[in-house]
Parts: sequence; C-alpha cells; structure tokens
Amino acid sequence: MTAGVKDLISTLIFDLDGTLADTEKLHCRAYQKALAELGVTISATEYEHHWIRRGRNIHEYVEVQRLDIDPDVVRVSKAAHFQRLAEASAEAMPGARSALKCFAGRKRLALATSSYRDAAQAVLGRLELATFFEYIATKEQAERVKPAPDILLHVARTLDVEAAACLVIEDSEKGVRAAAAAGMASIAIPNRQTAEHDFSAASVILDSLGELTPEFLEYFEPNHISN
Repeated sequence: MTAGVKDLISTLIFDLDGTLADTEKLHCRAYQKALAELGVTISATEYEHHWIRRGRNIHEYVEVQRLDIDPDVVRVSKAAHFQRLAEASAEAMPGARSALKCFAGRKRLALATSSYRDAAQAVLGRLELATFFEYIATKEQAERVKPAPDILLHVARTLDVEAAACLVIEDSEKGVRAAAAAGMASIAIPNRQTAEHDFSAASVILDSLGELTPEFLEYFEPNHISN
C-alpha cells in the first residue's frame, strides 16, 4: 500500500445535490414548473442528461432547443420554485449525516456545488448540514462549473491545501471528471439518476455513503488522477 495514504488525504470535498442531498428531483421539478409557465415541457430524462450528466445550464438548454424565451427569466422563476420545494421536502441521502459526523474533527471538510448559493443554502438549512463544513463553495465562486475543475481548485486555494491532499466525493460523471482535471482523487457514489454514468475517472466506486468511513481511508490508494 502507498505509504502514508491515510495521512496524505487531509481534506474531503463533498458535492451536494445527489451526493449528500436527494435534491436533483427537486431541481428537475423546479425547472419543469418554471418552463411550463412559458409553455415549454421538459422531461426528467432531458433534465438528467443536460444538467446532471453534462453539467450544462439553462442558457445552454435554451440555445440548444432554440427556444424563444429569456433564460434569465427561467432562472429566477426556477430559483423561487426550488426554494419552496427544498424548504418543504429536501431529504438527505442515506448515510450523509453519519459520514459527515464520523469525519468531523478527523479531516477538513468542504463543500463544492455547482448550484447557486441561494439553492445550496435552502438545502443545507433544511438538512442542518452547513456547520459540518469549514468552507462552502457555490457556482458564484467558479468561472466554469463541473466538469471543469475550477470550483475544486478554488476550494484548495482557499483552504491552502494541495490538490493531492484532497479527496472528492461525487455522484456524477461530471463530478469525477472535474476531480481528475483538478489532480484530485475521487470517490463516486452513483444514485438512481447517475447509475449509467461513466465513472472511469473515479478512483473508486462505492455503493453508498455508509461505506465511506475513516477505516476505509486507511486502505484507500488514490489513482486515476490527471496531471
């Protein structure tokens, strides 16, 4: 085993939607409501492919679909719908709180999400998870979202930690690709919406957050890291 691996990893960087929070379905529903107000129908499959797998946004969706609507209007409406949905019904992924609690005080914990801050705050507030994190980075802190590495590199710079000392926990293809591009090891924990994603860039794939324990890191060897 690589010497000192458990000590090399000082920082865990968690994704939010789909990893710690079962909220992708709420994002989808919010977009469906916002677009329906403008006479546009979007399926869950379309949402999952465009937003979750490819990491694209509403501006790109409007452009690709050649829709005669203002994406900024959609974004504002979607944010309002999501706020209400998240505050009323956001749920944690199985094992999320336990995983955070078992690493609190052992590792530095950060959050890196491609969601806007208002959406992330709504979810974290509902689930009472914000206090676990030393730093929370949202879409506003990155010029490009995942699969670009920008937000992960921003977290590393902010915490003054080397990329090699970071372990990224993600649920999607775009997330593990972002980690690889940042030179960070990653753990993929697929869910129903991401089970068919390409996780070849991940260091390892786990079935659930329940498998992510301090004992697991004792034997974890980072690999699949790009330079």
